[in-house]
Amino acid sequence: MTDVKDDARVVEVVPYDLTWPERFEAEQRLLSEALPEALSVEHIGSTSVPGLAAKPIIDIMAVVPEVDAVVANLRPLEQIGYVYRPMVFPEDSDHLFFAKDTAGRRSHHLHVFGVTSLAPEENRVFRAYIEANPAAARRYEAAKRRAAELHPDSRARYGAAKEVTVTRLSAEARLWSESVRSSTTSAEVRRRA
Repeated sequence: MTDVKDDARVVEVVPYDLTWPERFEAEQRLLSEALPEALSVEHIGSTSVPGLAAKPIIDIMAVVPEVDAVVANLRPLEQIGYVYRPMVFPEDSDHLFFAKDTAGRRSHHLHVFGVTSLAPEENRVFRAYIEANPAAARRYEAAKRRAAELHPDSRARYGAAKEVTVTRLSAEARLWSESVRSSTTSAEVRRRA
């Protein structure tokens, strides 16, 4: 990612905004038309977790059969304001990234994944874990606030500053998800017996 420098803060973590779900839903309708092949269009990231402070940028995940088809026809996304940023995730050829500005400020991030990518499920598990675990949510929020205070002028350095916490929380989320699945399966077996 490139650093952006100007007088405005590039990274700011703000209290939860009750309009974030509505903003996602409006964008989801636009994206469903721009990406009719999408298998899903979901709200991810901190703005998708009720009560969690976040950067006021709506993170959206779309899962498509083939990412190459999206790159081959960027026009529908460009028409609704999305700009393709091909070098943001160069290590993952199955992850496309788009940014959208509204009124001169970054307002949306769109992550497009191919159907074979493991990232969509990882995003879902992380979101569910943070929603279900207030202590984890507080740790995540604290890491984001610290990172924003340290690096208000750089999205890249902000992301790097919270990476250790995100990695730990992601590992916890995977274990939590496995235990939830295991207990759900055990409960189903007992009901059937």
